[in-house]
Amino acid sequence: MRHNTDRMPCTSTRKMENILNKITIQTARDLNTRKKNTPLSNLIEMTHYSRKTISLHQGIKNGSGIIAEHKRQSPSKGSFECVVTLQEVVKGYEKAGASAISCLTDHPFFGGSLEDLIATRKQINIPVLRKDFMIDPYQIHESKAYGADAILLIAACLNNEELKSMSLEAWNIGLEILFEVHDLEELNRIKEITASFDTSKYIIGVNNRDLKRFQTDIQNSKDLLPHFPQGVLAISESGISNPEVVKELKALGFQGFLIGENFMKTENPGTSCEQFIKSIQS
Repeated sequence: MRHNTDRMPCTSTRKMENILNKITIQTARDLNTRKKNTPLSNLIEMTHYSRKTISLHQGIKNGSGIIAEHKRQSPSKGSFECVVTLQEVVKGYEKAGASAISCLTDHPFFGGSLEDLIATRKQINIPVLRKDFMIDPYQIHESKAYGADAILLIAACLNNEELKSMSLEAWNIGLEILFEVHDLEELNRIKEITASFDTSKYIIGVNNRDLKRFQTDIQNSKDLLPHFPQGVLAISESGISNPEVVKELKALGFQGFLIGENFMKTENPGTSCEQFIKSIQS
C-alpha cells in the first residue's frame, strides 16, 4: 500500500497557488498525524469496517437521485451556522427521500470530521458518501472504518496510476466510487482508467464549481455529458438550487444531483430537501 503524503498533492495543471492545492497540502499534513495516532491495523478492527456496505449506485438509480450533503462551512461561503444538529439534518434528508447522504469530513476548510461521518452512519439506512480530498490509500480504509459506503476521488488531485490503484483498493473492501471531474481532460482520464471496470461500481460526477477559483457554472455539466462513457451513471454536482434545473439536467441524461449549500443555508435542511424533491417530481 502506498503512503505517499509527503509529495505535493494535486497533479492537475498547472497553477499551484489555488484553493485546491492549499486544501490537499493541508490534508497531507493532517493525514500524517492521523496515521501515527491510528495505525491501519486499528482501523481494520473498528466495528464498521466489517459492515456490509449499501450501494450508492443502486440508491441513485432506484431513487430520487438526490445526494443531500451535510457540510458546516465552505471556503467560498464561510459558516452556514445551521441551527439543527447533524443528526437532525441527515435524518431529515433520509425522510425527505434523498437517495444518499454526502458527508464532508475535511475540517480545516469545511468544518467536518470523521466523527461527523460515523454519526451520520448511525442515524440512517441509506448510502453515505465520504466527501473529502483523497490522496492516500489509508483514507480509503479510514472511510470504511467510519461507516462510508462510497468515497469521492477527485481527478484533479490524483494522477492516472493513483486513480486506478485507489479505485481497486476501494473495491477490494466493498466501497463504491464517485469520480469527480471538472473538464474534458479530466473526464477523458477517467474514461481511460475505467475502460475495463464494472460500471455498477462507480459513478462519474461533474463538479460545476471550479475548485481552483470556486466559480460555479451549470453549463459545465451540459458541456461534458455528451462525452460520458456509455452506461455510466452521470451526476451533476454543486451550484444546483432550482428544481427546474434538475428537471432540465434529467432530460439531458443526468441521474443524480449532489446538493449541499442550497439545503444547509436554510433553517431546516431536511424540510428544504423534502420540498425540493417534491418539486422535481411534480
